[in-house]
Amino acid sequence: MSLTGLCIELRPNLRSGVVFLQFDHNIADRNETRLVIREHNVYIAAKSPGSASSTASRATFSSTASDSDSETDEEEVESLVIRHDCFGMDIGCISIFVVAGHHISFRFNYTQIDLDALDGGAVQVSMAPLLCSCRENEPISVTCRDCRATLVEERCYRRLREFPSCVVDPSEFFCHNHGVAGGCEDESKVPSLVPGEADLFYGLNYVVVSMNRDSSPSILNREDHLYCKRCMRYLGVTMFNGAAARLWADAVRWLPGRECKATATLPRHFFQSSSMTQLVKRLLYSLWPQPLPQLCLSTSRAVLVTSLPSRRRHQYMFIHVVESQLRVLRRIQPDSQQLRCYRACKLYYGVFGAGEGEQEPPLLQQWQAHQSVPQMEISPAMFQTLQERFELNTQLIPHAWRLNSVAEGLQLSYFFYEDEAQPEGVIMADDDDDDAVTRLGKKQPDDQYETDAGHASSESESDDEHSDSDEDVCHSVERRTGIKRCPTPPHHCLNLSTSTSSASSEDK
Repeated sequence: MSLTGLCIELRPNLRSGVVFLQFDHNIADRNETRLVIREHNVYIAAKSPGSASSTASRATFSSTASDSDSETDEEEVESLVIRHDCFGMDIGCISIFVVAGHHISFRFNYTQIDLDALDGGAVQVSMAPLLCSCRENEPISVTCRDCRATLVEERCYRRLREFPSCVVDPSEFFCHNHGVAGGCEDESKVPSLVPGEADLFYGLNYVVVSMNRDSSPSILNREDHLYCKRCMRYLGVTMFNGAAARLWADAVRWLPGRECKATATLPRHFFQSSSMTQLVKRLLYSLWPQPLPQLCLSTSRAVLVTSLPSRRRHQYMFIHVVESQLRVLRRIQPDSQQLRCYRACKLYYGVFGAGEGEQEPPLLQQWQAHQSVPQMEISPAMFQTLQERFELNTQLIPHAWRLNSVAEGLQLSYFFYEDEAQPEGVIMADDDDDDAVTRLGKKQPDDQYETDAGHASSESESDDEHSDSDEDVCHSVERRTGIKRCPTPPHHCLNLSTSTSSASSEDK
């Protein structure tokens, strides 16, 4: 028997865990499948068809070594699930044993666990600050990621500023009315977020630049959707009635000015850290700046929206976060018996499109009837990568556990925070070196945009007794990097193409 997937949820405060096992065969194809606890180790033992006289398949569990002995013992194949000497869990009780299709799941209890050993080898990913890889007052040009056509002519940006989320009123985001003669004196003037010719604003996986035909000759505008004229790649959307362009960072790159060395002219990503884990961490932090409760019921719902290149409709991803910082054990390698601790976001998700004649999916209207649901627009590439990641991790969970309800139809899944390679074009700059480039990120396949992110309480665990120490680490990172906190966006802030004074909802 081959174990193709393993995920163990750990809750030290409850001294329990839940194991999800996925196999390469239907459990019913085996004559007998047993869960065995021997010296606090947990095994799965199976007999292949024909190895026993009984023709009826069955699944049982045993807590003693003698129970596993039988006349056909030599025909059993055992697979080690949890090794006692790794984390010191004295497992002695199994409950809620479920066998269905290719999956086995069960709950276990223990009285002791070695948290030092557990956390000592854990994969800990802190949320990196949102920093641009380019600098102020240095000439750069914006190019298409695919064909490298120049989208925005070379210019010096005197201001690189983080773009506020749509929930922040411009008058609250700025300490004064920038761009207004006399500064704060003219209070009747509404602050504007429209970038000037020398401004470059940025947010989660996008940049905002001033747009005009002279400086953007290779950008094609069709119904507020922007495309590269040479290769027709979808680049982003217009904002503020066409006065600005929001370009997805996974669709564009930037190049240094002509006076730079030829060796430093590789196309570069706009951000210093843009793995999928980082993007998800920042996304959760933008949606819920305040730490989420240990078990989230209805306050942790949000909708991710993407505008398709076809311009015909939007895609909506509904997410309901159950636990944002869950401890899980996973195998280091698929064929390895060694487990390693990770943090994960456990959530329900569902992808929907608006039907004919509908502006929004009916489920969104149902959610908004009970509470204000934040919406964030993300790039199609990030949307697709998230969907693929969720679909893959959903396969770890038995079908009986997946759906939250028949009415909503959301599926249970995980996002594992991993120390992932950066996408192609990510370059780390050394602030002490004017030549800038010191490291080039590893190359990823096209459109694999990754983030190692979490939300504000990224290191505070859901029900961990050591959550305080983890949270201190997170807050110390925030103090060093000066991460901004923004309130939750209202659901009506999505469309910025016709707005002149508010930021886009997607920009979290």
